Amino acid sequence: MMTPYGPPSAHALIIPVPNDIVGLIIGKGGETIRQLQLESGAKIQVALKEVQATGMRNVFVEGPDDKYRKAKEMIDDIIRNQKQTSSH
Repeated sequence: MMTPYGPPSAHALIIPVPNDIVGLIIGKGGETIRQLQLESGAKIQVALKEVQATGMRNVFVEGPDDKYRKAKEMIDDIIRNQKQTSSH
């Protein structure tokens, strides 16, 4: 399993994200992912390819537990907001 920058560290946790939402996490020119990293204090990387036949891509979050939790919460909010928007 590789991130765009090589193998994730042993401290990286993985959040599976639907393929169609990955772009929202990265943002235009990478600005959303930079903001997520800035606000959470965690390092966030998105896998280049989807997990085969799942429609999901792994997002790797590295950092101390509190920073990981903050980043996961923010990513979960983006996913939740998108699902609410697309279901209306």
